[in-house]
Amino acid sequence: MTDIAALGRTDDLSLDDGRTATLRLPGEIPTGRAVPAVVLLHPFGVWDRDAFLPAEASGNGPVRLFDDLGAALVRAGLAAAAFDTRFLTEDRRDGAGSPRFTFTGLVDDAVRVVEQARAHPEVDSSRVLLLGVSMGAEVAVAAAERLGGESHLAVVAPSAEARPVFQRWMGLDRRLEWLVAGGFTGADGVVDLAAARADELGRSGWWEDFDLVDRFGSSADLELLRAELAFEYDTWEQQALGRGDESAPASFWRDWFAQPAPYRRLAGITGRMTIHVGAEDWTTPPRQAHLLHHAALAHGLQSQLTVHPRLGHLMSPRSADGLRTYGPFDPEFLRALVESVDAVLRPGQSL
Repeated sequence: MTDIAALGRTDDLSLDDGRTATLRLPGEIPTGRAVPAVVLLHPFGVWDRDAFLPAEASGNGPVRLFDDLGAALVRAGLAAAAFDTRFLTEDRRDGAGSPRFTFTGLVDDAVRVVEQARAHPEVDSSRVLLLGVSMGAEVAVAAAERLGGESHLAVVAPSAEARPVFQRWMGLDRRLEWLVAGGFTGADGVVDLAAARADELGRSGWWEDFDLVDRFGSSADLELLRAELAFEYDTWEQQALGRGDESAPASFWRDWFAQPAPYRRLAGITGRMTIHVGAEDWTTPPRQAHLLHHAALAHGLQSQLTVHPRLGHLMSPRSADGLRTYGPFDPEFLRALVESVDAVLRPGQSL
């Protein structure tokens, strides 16, 4: 874990229900001066304020993604605010969830931290940026829309389409895309499932549970797979919306599915944004980042898109044996992200 105390100072920002965010500040701020601040927003799931992942989850040793990013931002002369996600602090209520445990609740937290950061005496209230990773990118865009005024945004591995559309791709279409694009489907429409299962490197990091051989044998007709996987996805969707699943309660899924497409929110936002995505991202593929970037430009935002070669969803390189990892951030990506954040926060500087 980074020794952030050696890099600067920390202060608490108030959320609600007794919760706080940690604001990390550069060690020396001249009297009468204020620094820009960055609010860090998590991917989907149970994350603490440092975005900790154990070794078995990262595939690359224990990592703390936001601790690393916060340290890099402080070194660049910026403040960084982070907090525990509601996935960690809220009661799931046996899968039902509560009115607090929603996507809207995550946006509430982001807005509150921005407001608290703007009120901090050592923060430049006109230069507070929302930085979201994966689902956090959706939260960032929704929070910017609600806050109004000139927005400063940095989004990493974003999705741009409406959640029901995108979730169906995640649960169904990406599997079928990979079986075709990976060369496992013949001209007769028969899929070599045994060969697909053997390609651990190809599907590394996006489809961990490959049970199709056990279910259908060594090969199967593509149209049969489409039907079976569609029914499987629809069953999951009904269960998630009705009583939740292991990843989130029903209160969260219902609210998330009701949100508008992130790229459509850009019509109500002005300002500047930087977008980053890995070229090998099979979770939120580059097409999503391109859609968000195109919509931003169409609505008059200043936007820069960077596609990072050889990186996957959480912007970390593959392991020595070629498997996808989930941290730490690739050093070159981290450098590029901080530089782009600094550019977005500097009025008059081109992106």
